[in-house]
Amino acid sequence: MAITPIVPITSIEPVIKLKSIAAPEIQPQVIKNNYTFADLLKNMINDVNETDAQSKADAVDMAMGITDLEDLHNIEINAIRADLALRTVTSVRNKVLEAYSEIMRITI
Repeated sequence: MAITPIVPITSIEPVIKLKSIAAPEIQPQVIKNNYTFADLLKNMINDVNETDAQSKADAVDMAMGITDLEDLHNIEINAIRADLALRTVTSVRNKVLEAYSEIMRITI
């Protein structure tokens, strides 16, 4: 029992056309803002400071009884936001230190 192909391949041209359809050329995206890595780190640190200050102010207001019960969800959101910002900055710092260590290990 012989298996016959449905469409016999006589040239490689259909394969080339298929390849060009499947993998179109990807153009690199150009970033139009002038942010540097240092600016990114400064913004992240400022965000950590702001969210931490807000979280501390919320804790003081809650301890003094100034906040309403309706504001408790905002206090919890601010605390979670401050925690997440701090964890993000810590992770970026750890990755930067790992990259620096790898660069220092490179022998020239």
